[in-house]
Amino acid sequence: MILLVVAFTVITIKNESRSSNNEKTSMGKAIAKSFPKFIIAFIVMAILNTMGIFDGISNASTFFSKTSKFFITTALAGVGFKIQFKDLLTKGIKPIILGGCTWFAVFASSIIFITVFSGYIG
Repeated sequence: MILLVVAFTVITIKNESRSSNNEKTSMGKAIAKSFPKFIIAFIVMAILNTMGIFDGISNASTFFSKTSKFFITTALAGVGFKIQFKDLLTKGIKPIILGGCTWFAVFASSIIFITVFSGYIG
């Protein structure tokens, strides 16, 4: 998923630089402007979890599990409430392709995780 975010960030930067030729901005500023900040928080939390920082905290696993389910459900509900099918048709194919790429990334990473770690679980 992170690779998709990076790829679409680069595409966004290129599209914005083409549309505003009169205004020159540095690549770093353009990345900082268009890169989703929650990805950085996700990477930091993944590194901290990998390092075992949360192992010493009682009930941390339960807390993070319930919290993540809440936020995922909230995000999906927000997206679902905002979508109108007539807007989907008028916006063109780009949102549909983005949704398909996101779905495929989640699907592929889930299959890889299950295949690689199936011998280690249970």
